[in-house]
Amino acid sequence: MKRGTRVTAVATAVLVSGLGFAGTAAAGPPVYTKYAVVGTTHVAKPDANVKLGPGTVEMYTDIGPYTYSGTFTLPPARVTVGAVSATVTLGPARIEGSSFGGFTGTATWPVRVSDVTVGGAPYDVGPACGTAQPVTTEITSADFTLSTGGHLTSTYTIGAFANCGPGTALVNAAVPGPGNTLALTLTP
Repeated sequence: MKRGTRVTAVATAVLVSGLGFAGTAAAGPPVYTKYAVVGTTHVAKPDANVKLGPGTVEMYTDIGPYTYSGTFTLPPARVTVGAVSATVTLGPARIEGSSFGGFTGTATWPVRVSDVTVGGAPYDVGPACGTAQPVTTEITSADFTLSTGGHLTSTYTIGAFANCGPGTALVNAAVPGPGNTLALTLTP
């Protein structure tokens, strides 16, 4: 085949496939959905239950493969265990996964701790106290649909904290570890 003929054949193949004649049709833009979210997390090591929300989840779903990406936004939560109280901020979290036949996804949550008090007295952990690496949760749901939302659950590990000043050792003795649970309800 001559060079000019090859170039013409390649250009025709590209044009035809771009029009959707060779293979599946091109998918449209992602579908945007926004959900209200409330829930709880149980932090195993200090045996603490933390109420989460109300917050929001914004997702963009590619309808062909039903893959999505989005963001969880939750307000800070106050946690008290014995004589110690702290404000815990989860996220905003980035989430990606699949919503075909349920819901599976991976969410990455920065975790910060602030406003710590011990016996009612302030305990300075500084402005940057948080997990050294974001917490990763593998979230699943059997009842989730894009139109109705659903219940999401996860079991996850909290890693070590850093940048908490002299309180770093105290926070690391009290919080990090496996066996933590997350339960969230998403409502459109």
